[in-house]
Amino acid sequence: MRKPKPKSKRKRGGGAPRGNKNALKHGFYAKAFTADEKKRLDDQGALDVLAEINLIRVSLDKLSQQIDFTEVTRTDNNGTEFRDAHYLSQLNTLSTMTGAIATLVRTHYLTHGKSGDIQSSIMAALEELRLEMGI
Repeated sequence: MRKPKPKSKRKRGGGAPRGNKNALKHGFYAKAFTADEKKRLDDQGALDVLAEINLIRVSLDKLSQQIDFTEVTRTDNNGTEFRDAHYLSQLNTLSTMTGAIATLVRTHYLTHGKSGDIQSSIMAALEELRLEMGI
């Protein structure tokens, strides 16, 4: 026969332990943002396309303030000088982020339409399809 386990004297509270960041909105990126940038992001829903657009815009602002076009030359193992292309990588990142914003804006427009209401957009699309098919 089994003996019952002795009850622990330590009272355990419910919920997550202190310092837990389960509810942190911006998760992985949180350390990279200043308090002002976090404030700009806090008003958005976590799964909203507009929140993603805002996240990229905040990151884009941050990168555009840090980009440096100062010419830096380096020397390779053969003694050949070449221009460091770090700024080109930053420009490429800016370009990619701008393209991502354009894609997300288009996605938002296609899913929400001019009215911003997804149900109205679906109904308008179905009406266009009905007219096209002659139904």
